[in-house]
Amino acid sequence: MVRRTIEAAILEVLEDLSKNDFDRFCHRLRDRREVLSVDVEGKNRLEITDLVVSASTKSQAPKVAMEVLRQINCNEMAERLDSKTKACLDTGDPTFRKTSDGKLDLTRTQEARNRAASRRLFRAGRHGCPPAVKKPKEVEAEAKALVLSEGGDPDNDRLVLSRYKIQFGQYYGQCFKWLLENDLSYAVYIVANHLERLKCSSSESPLMANKDSLTQYAIAYTEIEQQVRLKPAYAKAKDRSLQPRQKGKALLDFGKYKSETLQDLYESQDAVKVSYVNFLRSMKSTCTPGSKMEDAIKYILQRDQKKAATATKRRTTNSGRGAAKRSRQRKQNRS
Repeated sequence: MVRRTIEAAILEVLEDLSKNDFDRFCHRLRDRREVLSVDVEGKNRLEITDLVVSASTKSQAPKVAMEVLRQINCNEMAERLDSKTKACLDTGDPTFRKTSDGKLDLTRTQEARNRAASRRLFRAGRHGCPPAVKKPKEVEAEAKALVLSEGGDPDNDRLVLSRYKIQFGQYYGQCFKWLLENDLSYAVYIVANHLERLKCSSSESPLMANKDSLTQYAIAYTEIEQQVRLKPAYAKAKDRSLQPRQKGKALLDFGKYKSETLQDLYESQDAVKVSYVNFLRSMKSTCTPGSKMEDAIKYILQRDQKKAATATKRRTTNSGRGAAKRSRQRKQNRS
């Protein structure tokens, strides 16, 4: 079904090209490594469509056609093809954002911030009344309808699950896939808490069913499963860090030392960890406000300040003792 839809989309775009543009398309297509060994001369639009699809993988065929269209300055046709085939190639898998060093980006996007702010305003206008929670069958039916409207395959269970809409919280009404792409930290928080609650509750309410579905969708990805596994340990460390003078007991919760406490990382004599702490110091002015990195940097700088103050006090004390000793010595010499 997907392959036929991609073929139809490419053929439709090629049929809308003028004869001159189609000839230019074929001329450019000959230079593509995918079809170097194939003669395109004299082939009609249907044959060229079959050639593009058969010479490429399912996901690459539209890309090849769009690149050639842009090379001959048929940009509008390329955009049309992109919109027609995007849903066909969507399997429901999210695209996880990464930081500059290749780590999973757990911060929320500006779009997520805007959505959350809009949701708060909406709830304030409703005087705090909670939104209606739809039944599982309704959520599934809406998701299938959405997939169909996008030109996707409603028999693809993962694709349909990705279009389930959240029935709670600050992102009410957003799709599961959108959540994983825009606020992964919140998704991990919801899934981890839901799994903990399932240990002592077997509620079959529509709300719990929605969280069941989100957990089923999210936990299938290794990136999220690892984050969820760390969450209980992080929560315990967070509780300890809230005690007086215990901030260092919190876990770093990001990067390669995510399972280390702030205190252990700061006090480590390991050269690699010392270098990492120095790296965090250098990120003071560029880290994302409100992020875990900012929390770690604040802790490091506070420890630096205390260490500097202690060293200054020690020098002052030693200096005072030295001065007193020299004074006593002078008095003894005079006597």
